[in-house]
Amino acid sequence: MTDCFALLNFPRRPWLDPDALKQRFHELSAEVHPDQAHDATDEAKAELQQRFTEVNAAHQCLGDAKSRVRHLLELELGQAPGNVKSIPGEMTDWFMEIGAVCREVDAFLVKKEAQDSPLLQVVLMGEGIELNDKVTEIHGRLQAELAILDAQLRTLGQAWEALDSQVEGRVNALPLAKLEALGQRLSFWVKWSGQLAERSSRLMF
Repeated sequence: MTDCFALLNFPRRPWLDPDALKQRFHELSAEVHPDQAHDATDEAKAELQQRFTEVNAAHQCLGDAKSRVRHLLELELGQAPGNVKSIPGEMTDWFMEIGAVCREVDAFLVKKEAQDSPLLQVVLMGEGIELNDKVTEIHGRLQAELAILDAQLRTLGQAWEALDSQVEGRVNALPLAKLEALGQRLSFWVKWSGQLAERSSRLMF
């Protein structure tokens, strides 16, 4: 299993500074970019290409909070955490609200796409704007929840800082259950955020 944190020379943390991560990626990708090997052998070029691909993949993994948390859990536990199917109880209201507005938008889009009268399309435009305002409002609240979770991940990183040099008993000392719970919530937040963003985009066209 590739340790993306080690590959980019970052300590294992649930939260990483985005600017520092981007800077490290640019530095490393410049070093291993295949364009740097003009006079190298085919073998050396292939090796550089492989390293560049690995650095790029590691950056994508650690740059996305959802995949970073999952990767960290996999590294610490020695296996990937199970896929979550049930929605945490405290998120049920969100699930109901987002599901309802998505169904409302979908029904509107079916009606809009079936309408070929320019006059009626103009009439529907107002309804579409109102719907998009509703989607945008919910999406804004959801982004606020994501910001709270991001702050929780940052705070949780203190446990990893305290155990950087500890190997024995590390798994039992780390708050992995709490991290996994945050990862489950993050998974749903990201999924719902994508659903809302996709529908907002369709409402504007």
